[in-house]
Amino acid sequence: MHYSILLAGGLSSRMGEDKAELKIEGESLLQRGLNLLEATGSELVLISGREGLLNSIPDIIPRSGPPGGLYSCLDYLLKIGKLDNSPLLVLPVDMPLLNVDVLTALLSNMEGQQACHFEDEIFPCVVRASDKLRQYLQQLFEESHKLGGKRSMRAVLKFCSSNPISKGLLSEGMFSNINTPEDYNKTLNIKV
Repeated sequence: MHYSILLAGGLSSRMGEDKAELKIEGESLLQRGLNLLEATGSELVLISGREGLLNSIPDIIPRSGPPGGLYSCLDYLLKIGKLDNSPLLVLPVDMPLLNVDVLTALLSNMEGQQACHFEDEIFPCVVRASDKLRQYLQQLFEESHKLGGKRSMRAVLKFCSSNPISKGLLSEGMFSNINTPEDYNKTLNIKV
């Protein structure tokens, strides 16, 4: 059993429009991400940083980046009694070329681990839905809302003693993310 988070609350400032609504093969990045996470067999898929959608979790601390989205979702899991140390798959909305096999491989490496991610990548990643992690993030944001440093996903993965796993033969293009119109156009032409 695992839960999932689709990080979809960014400002898309470099893109100039909402990345989540961009389309690839006629499907929005938001819907693509949701479909992908559901296909992994996730018991619960949360959408971080969006409002008005089923299972959407508003940010407790606006503009706090992925760690803030993670914190908000962990707080929600606590409230509904699901902060139970299950694996929590975290995927940003702007990585549309990943597939179920890649995410399943990542999840299969969580046996006995607190977190894992692919070598040289931050996302996708899996952490434990634990109160220890929620409290760690809460304390970081009580100290400051300034992003970066200790308030980065890299630092979160370090706190969780994340286990980087090999990409093996996976295509680098699969890990592409979309931040600019140029990235979007390039992604439309990548074959994985």
